[in-house]
Amino acid sequence: MDVKPFLVSVVGCLADYASTVKGLSLGFIETHVQYSPLAALTIFSVANLVLARYVPSKGLFKVVRYAVALSSFLGAVNNSLVMLGLFNGLVI
Repeated sequence: MDVKPFLVSVVGCLADYASTVKGLSLGFIETHVQYSPLAALTIFSVANLVLARYVPSKGLFKVVRYAVALSSFLGAVNNSLVMLGLFNGLVI
């Protein structure tokens, strides 16, 4: 089993957590009141596990696994854009 997508998910969740902590220290607020980096890591890990277990690991399916893993970086990208003033954040 290829563990690289799991590692990518872990790094993405850590980047999201680090950018959230930095944003909170700069005075921003977390709009998702139930935000939990552990829950995010669990979700991405389970998604990768299901894909690794039930989907072939060749060709396009390998790309799909990495796309799911890379999507864990979206929170960090969003937080970074908000801190730079390039994005107002998600309105909930």
